[in-house]
Amino acid sequence: MAVQRVANISVMTGLAHDADLYHAWCESVIFGSFSGQWSRKFAVGSAFLRGMGHGRVAALSGIAATQEALGRYVVEAKLPEIGQRKADGYEGEGYVIVRDPSTEIVQRCLNKIIETVNVTYSE
Repeated sequence: MAVQRVANISVMTGLAHDADLYHAWCESVIFGSFSGQWSRKFAVGSAFLRGMGHGRVAALSGIAATQEALGRYVVEAKLPEIGQRKADGYEGEGYVIVRDPSTEIVQRCLNKIIETVNVTYSE
């Protein structure tokens, strides 16, 4: 059975507003109310980790360099696992979510992740 993936929209919305989106949803369903006015406090972005080719994940590179350079901005990550089949969707086999008050910094972080992390496959 295929696992349904999402593009981290709910997670990123909560991180951008420094709010628990799932709690707010539960509150609105159970009590029929929404207790907050949210304002955006952070810029947030998600870089999906995937490579070129087919098969299974054979190697990852650039993870340590990325962690060293951007670790303070990373709020969530799911790294591809060696042996994992290549995913069918655009989300790839993993992701890294970064957050900062500055949109420019988040954009630079996402570019660095995309340029540094490499996923290699074997048939």
